[in-house]
Amino acid sequence: MSVTIAGLLAVMSVSAIGGWWLSFRKPAEKPVKVMMFVGYFWLLAFVQLLLVAGAYFVWKKF
Repeated sequence: MSVTIAGLLAVMSVSAIGGWWLSFRKPAEKPVKVMMFVGYFWLLAFVQLLLVAGAYFVWKKF
């Protein structure tokens, strides 16, 4: 397995666990919780990808 695939799987796993934890601890109806999970999942995924891209840029620059 390449490093890229392993990194993307790690980002996906952390986003899924974080999205589940953030959405399912709040009292709401099931459809609302599912929509909150999807929103938190993508928010966490994009933030992590931005951090990884920034770290890669800095690593290659210096």
